[in-house]
Amino acid sequence: MIQGEDRMKELREHIVFLVLMILLSTSVAVAQSGHPSSAETMSAEDGYNVYFHKADYDIGKFNFEESIKNCEEALKYKPNDYLVRAMMCLGYYEIAEKLDINKSADKQKKIDLYNKMLQVAEEGIKCAPEMGECYFMRGLANARIATTKGIFSELFTAKGIENDWLIAVNRKSDYTTPNGENLQASSCVALGVYYRLCPSFFLLRWMFGISGDLDKAVYYCKKAYDLDSTRIEIVKEYGVALITRGLDKENNPDIELGKQYLIKVPTLPLRLDTDSVDIVHSRMLLKNINLCPGYSRDEEQDISEESFEKTKK
Repeated sequence: MIQGEDRMKELREHIVFLVLMILLSTSVAVAQSGHPSSAETMSAEDGYNVYFHKADYDIGKFNFEESIKNCEEALKYKPNDYLVRAMMCLGYYEIAEKLDINKSADKQKKIDLYNKMLQVAEEGIKCAPEMGECYFMRGLANARIATTKGIFSELFTAKGIENDWLIAVNRKSDYTTPNGENLQASSCVALGVYYRLCPSFFLLRWMFGISGDLDKAVYYCKKAYDLDSTRIEIVKEYGVALITRGLDKENNPDIELGKQYLIKVPTLPLRLDTDSVDIVHSRMLLKNINLCPGYSRDEEQDISEESFEKTKK
């Protein structure tokens, strides 16, 4: 199965490469014939396709800075395109994820990138409010700003995060990355993490209208897993959600099943730039499952009522 997926990925890369070569060679031929420059002679559709495919190809090769540049070029030909903006958001997200939160300069850079991602996502929603991709990206940007700063510092955005991801789960999404990152599955796993991390005590529900829900956390992680059972992040988060619910309800079958998913993580193919971090974290969580309830990729979050009271002060 994995070999078949690898073959499909390789085939897709070859097709994208051939399309780019055909489009670019046509443009060069026109330029060399003494006519106006290729940028001036390419139709808007051709220009958009050239840079869209280049940006998509770069995402598959983890060249996120180049992908963003090509997205910006594509927007010159199709300024109201939502899909290119979703790709740009993914680029900003991936660049930010590689920065070390424990370094103050990197932490600020992460927040700046997530804010840029937020801005671009909102532009994309205005371009296509009926599509799901940029709602997912806006929710993701707000969530990562929250977890980078410390989850309690951004409580007022939490309801918006949940709403954006619920919209993304239930609306059409056209884009899948070259590495097979299905944004519908991404929306589901994002909701799963949200419901696991969001505190569930009464005061929070009363003040902000939001609440954690471990059954929903498991439900949405399983939904993501059903859409993509070989994506490392999804398998890890499904395991974490099961263990967290098991610890909360003193349900040993949930804990043992969750452990099996964490054990599975290192056996899966590397597809995303953050996979190596998730493998290390899955091993860390297996050694101490009590880290699961507050786990995020940045750091273990303190989601107790006591911590909330301290934040208020």
